[in-house]
Amino acid sequence: MRMTQILDWRPEPGEVVEFEPTNDRAPVPHDVPASYFQRAHLELAAARRAAGQRQSPWVALAFDLPGRADVDALTDVWQGLVRRHEAFHTWYEPQHNPQTDPQHEAQHNPQTGNLAGFRLPPDSLTVRPVRVGEFTSAGDLHDYLHRRIDEQTAVSWPSLLAGVIRRDTRSTVYVAIDHAYTDAHSLALLFDEIRTRYRAACAGAPADPAPADPAPAPGYLEYNRRERERSLALRPDGPELAAWSEFLAAGDGGFPGFPVELGTDGHTLLPGARLQYPVLTGAQAQAFRAYCTRHGGGFAAGAFAALALAQWEFTGNDVYRVLTAVSTRAYPRLFHVQGWLVNVVPLLFRLPAPPTLAGAIAAAQQGFQRARAGGDVPLHRALELVHDGGDVSAIPPMVSYLDGRSAPSSDDYLRADATVLTGPDAASGVSMWFNWFPDRVDLAVTVPDTPQAAAGVPKYLDRVREIMLTASSAGARPAP
Repeated sequence: MRMTQILDWRPEPGEVVEFEPTNDRAPVPHDVPASYFQRAHLELAAARRAAGQRQSPWVALAFDLPGRADVDALTDVWQGLVRRHEAFHTWYEPQHNPQTDPQHEAQHNPQTGNLAGFRLPPDSLTVRPVRVGEFTSAGDLHDYLHRRIDEQTAVSWPSLLAGVIRRDTRSTVYVAIDHAYTDAHSLALLFDEIRTRYRAACAGAPADPAPADPAPAPGYLEYNRRERERSLALRPDGPELAAWSEFLAAGDGGFPGFPVELGTDGHTLLPGARLQYPVLTGAQAQAFRAYCTRHGGGFAAGAFAALALAQWEFTGNDVYRVLTAVSTRAYPRLFHVQGWLVNVVPLLFRLPAPPTLAGAIAAAQQGFQRARAGGDVPLHRALELVHDGGDVSAIPPMVSYLDGRSAPSSDDYLRADATVLTGPDAASGVSMWFNWFPDRVDLAVTVPDTPQAAAGVPKYLDRVREIMLTASSAGARPAP
C-alpha cells in the first residue's frame, strides 16, 4: 500500500455515506490493562486535546471498489466487523482525578494507570448508513473528511469513522481508527476482510466464520494482559534489558542523532514534512535480497547496513544505533487480531574495517536478530527501568521495515489504489518506513519541517538508495 498523510490525499468527489455503529446497552467495565503503547498514546492525545491542540492520533485505510458501491452490502460488512473484532467494541478512557497525580496512580495501580477499560456486548451493536450528501469539489470533500476523521476518532467509542465515496465507475471505501486500536498489519487484514465480506453480502451469502468454528475472533485484550504480567516481572539488571542498557551506554545514555543537521534540539515536536522515495522495483528488490543473502543477511539487514554505511560516509561514525519497529504477533492466534501489536527495539552494530556494504550486512543481521529477540520487552517499560528520568511519553524517531507481500490480497493493492493514511506529521527527528510490496520497495520519511532538514536529509537518503541500487545490480549477476 502507498503511505501518505491526509494533507496530500485528494479523493475524487462523489456521494458520501458513513456507517454509524450504535448500541442499546450500557458499557461494561473490564479490568484488562492497556498496553504500554496504548497508555502513552491515549494519555498524550488527551493532554493535547485538553491544551486545545489539534491533533490526529489515528491511521486510516482507503481503497477502491468497482462501480457504485452497494450501501446495504457495506452496512452488513460493518455490522459484522464491529461485532466480530474486539478492537471495535472495547476501549479505554482516561480518568481525570484532580486530587490524584497520574504518575503516582500508575505506580500504585500498575494494571491500569489512569485508564479505565470498557466493553460492549457484540450482539448489542448495529450499524446504520448515514447519507451525508453529494460533494462536487475535491477540496471541500478533503476538508470534510479530515475534520470528521479527527472528530470521530477522538471520541472514546467507537473511535473510528467508516464511509464510502460513491461514484458510478468506482467507489472509495475509507476507515480511520484511533491508532491505539490498530496497526499496519491490522489495516492489511481489514483490506482483505472488508472486500471478502462485501463480495459475500452482494451475493447474498454469509460472510462470518462457519458455525463449525464457533470460537470468537481473537482480540487484543489477551495480548495486553500477557504483556503486563511479563513486564511487571522485569528488573533493571535482568538479561532481558541487556540490549537496552548496551544501546543507551553507546550513546552516553541518550538516543541516536541523525547523520545530517536537522535544525532542531531533538526533543521539541515540530510540524513535520513527508518525503516519499521509490527505492527499488520488484525485480531490483529480489536482486538486492539475493545480494544480502550472499553476504550473510536478509533484506532488512541490507537496508540497515546501507543506512549505517551512509552514516559513516557523512560523519565518520562506524557505530550504528537506531530504534526499529517489530511486530509482537509472536504466535499464530495473534496473526488475525485487530489491534496495535507492535514494539520498538534497540538495534546496535559496528561496521567492519574497512567499511563496506558486503561486510556490514552480517553485522547488521546479528544486530537485527538480537534486537528482535527482545521484542516482548515493551519500549516504555524498558525505558522506565534503564533510562532514568527519560521521557517515555512518545516514541523516539525510528526505522521500520515491513514486508507486505505476504498479506492477504496484497497483489490487489495497486489495482485497488490501496492507501494507508496518516494525520499531519509532527517530528522531533527523522522516522523512516521501508515497505516492500509485490511491485516495489518504497521509503516514507517524516522529517522536521526546517530548512536544514529539507537540505540535508534528501542527500543522505539519496546516498542510501544509491548504495542499495548498486548492491541490487551486483545481486542480479550470478555469484562467482
